[in-house]
Amino acid sequence: MIKVMVVEDDPDLCGSICRYLSLVGMNVQRAGSGAEMDALLPDFSPDLLVLDVNLPGEDGFSIAARLRSASKVGIIMLTARGQLDDRVLGLTAGADAYLVKPVQFRELEAVIHSLTRRLSEPPAEEKRETREDGNQTWGFDAASWSLITPNGHRVPLTNAEYRVLQTLTQEPGASVARDDIAAALGKSVGGYDDRSIDAVMARLRRKVNAATGENLPVRAVRSVGYVFAAPVEARARQAG
Repeated sequence: MIKVMVVEDDPDLCGSICRYLSLVGMNVQRAGSGAEMDALLPDFSPDLLVLDVNLPGEDGFSIAARLRSASKVGIIMLTARGQLDDRVLGLTAGADAYLVKPVQFRELEAVIHSLTRRLSEPPAEEKRETREDGNQTWGFDAASWSLITPNGHRVPLTNAEYRVLQTLTQEPGASVARDDIAAALGKSVGGYDDRSIDAVMARLRRKVNAATGENLPVRAVRSVGYVFAAPVEARARQAG
């Protein structure tokens, strides 16, 4: 389910947008200002924002630039300001798309789906790395709680790392939902902060790279979860 936050200070328009996007199957949250958006973000991590420009307090251009400097969240500007200079400013600030009011909701829906697909595709360099990783087999040693790189390096795992990798390597190449990862960590499904899962993955990548110089082939799948993008074989503990 695509998660969208609509940042719009016109309550009637905001309500109409939110109702439409909810009816077409999206998980929608609303905010009337940048400050209200900031208060909601810790508990709602959107895939993208639908962002007005003329907001009370901080304007949409400033919000877009601030978010873009620290996040890859998709940003669709939806505003009455349709001059070329405004469009250029919005796109330069970090917006992925710029729509001028009034807009048909079907068009907004199409732009959201298009942007979500584009953001979910890994960069060309990452695709190349994925193909290279796919030609090398990793090992998951359940007996010794360790991950074995294609070059034979053995990385000991903590309890959390072991549980996460055990889940990801059951079907290499298949996406694993965040809820399944949360369950593997012993957390309540639906009540676990997505950012905590991202933090576990980031620490695990850094750990493997620091210990072996090799890149862990765990990829984020936008709006879904994670995938182990390389062959894996279960290995028994080696003697000696």
